[in-house]
Amino acid sequence: MNLNELRDEAYSIAKANGWHEEEHSDEHWLMLIITEIAEAVQTDRKNLHADVEAFKKYEEIIDFKENFERQIKNTVEDELSDVVIRCLDLAGLRRFDLEEVESLMEMAESIKEGKGFIDLCYALSGISTCDDSTEEKVIAIIAVVLKYCELTAIDIDFFIRTKMNYNRLRGYHHGGKRY
Repeated sequence: MNLNELRDEAYSIAKANGWHEEEHSDEHWLMLIITEIAEAVQTDRKNLHADVEAFKKYEEIIDFKENFERQIKNTVEDELSDVVIRCLDLAGLRRFDLEEVESLMEMAESIKEGKGFIDLCYALSGISTCDDSTEEKVIAIIAVVLKYCELTAIDIDFFIRTKMNYNRLRGYHHGGKRY
């Protein structure tokens, strides 16, 4: 997974959908990352998980958007991909280099030991609000999510790419959201 390429793609999609017409603070963007983390918690509470097998089974039969909305949208995997996509978008906006994310994934090794999903999300929220630079926060959040997905056999690359394809179809401000 080339994170710098994904960064540029995520930023390009967000810009095309009108998300960068106004200048916002880093705190604005970080809060939107936190909302995605909270949405991941809510989907986990409801035990909502993507049905990749059904998605792949129906991809030749039904419209991509409808298939995505039936099999993937509003699931734990979808919300984790949103966390990463928000980070990628902010990294694209601020031109952060994401090469060191993979080296930080080893640092995130302890995330699964005795901790549940909500503990992971709490840790991600803490990273979002710590005293590190925005670049360090974004890199750390991506590293922790990628490591968690690696440890839990979530193909986050598939979910990120699939969600970005879905986001391309959503249009200006995803149909009327303010931010």
